[in-house]
This record gives sequence, structure tokens and C-alpha cells, in this order.
Amino acid sequence: CGDGPLPNVFEQAKISHQLFHQNAPGLVRQFHTTWEQAKAIVAACPSCQKLGLPTLSAGA
Repeated sequence: CGDGPLPNVFEQAKISHQLFHQNAPGLVRQFHTTWEQAKAIVAACPSCQKLGLPTLSAGA
């Protein structure tokens, strides 16, 4: 019992996302993070933020 391993799991999820760019549900499934932690990891990733923006019509 206890919340001891959570920081390590969170760090592992962050490192994994930096390498593989999993989405939030994938991080929850693989690392058993909370939904909020997984969303925060994805939201903090500059590469994923660029991919999520609808910029195709902006230059037209």
C-alpha cells in the first residue's frame, strides 16, 4: 500500500512519452498513471502540441 512508486512511474511515463509520444489513454494503460497525469504529460510536450493544432487552413 501507499503512494511510494507513483513519482517513479510518472517520471517513467514522461520519459517514455518524450521518446514515443503516446497519447494520454496509452500512458494510463501502460504506466497506470492518473488521467490528469497523462493529460499533463501530453500537454507539456511541444511536439504533440504542434501536431494537435489545426494549422492547415491558417496559411491559405
